[in-house]
Parts: sequence; C-alpha cells; structure tokens
Amino acid sequence: MPATGERMSSQAYIIELGSDAVGIIVREAGDSAFHFHAAVNEFHSLDGKTFATPQAAQAAAAAHGAKRIRGGLPLQGGRTP
Repeated sequence: MPATGERMSSQAYIIELGSDAVGIIVREAGDSAFHFHAAVNEFHSLDGKTFATPQAAQAAAAAHGAKRIRGGLPLQGGRTP
C-alpha cells in the first residue's frame, strides 16, 4: 500500500496464449479492476471487460481461445492458440 500522499502507479500485463499475445490488461492508479484491451481481432469480444486479477483475465482469454479451437478458427496469421 502506498504511503500517505504517494500515488499508486498503473499496472499492465500482456495476456498470452501459447506464444501469441492476444491482449493486455491495465489497471490505472486508483482503479480496483484490470481492463482488457484486445491485441488481435479474434479477442475483440473481451475488449473493455474488467477483471479482478491478471489470472482471471488469463483464464477468460484461455476459455475464449478454447472455443475458437473447437470451432476450428485460427488466430490471425493462421496459427491456433
């Protein structure tokens, strides 16, 4: 916890599936949640969603990626996650 008068800096993490970066999550100073920003079109449905932890965002991306694999839809560039 920052000392009185100090600002907490923002936090950002890359969300990857395999070797593909599919998005980033950012928590701005003072926010309690991380906001997902899609890096590839296939994960646009997660864009703007909020997550309590980086692990929750990773799990949501993995679940979304698993749906795409079952549907036979590769990521951009022809790779599947």
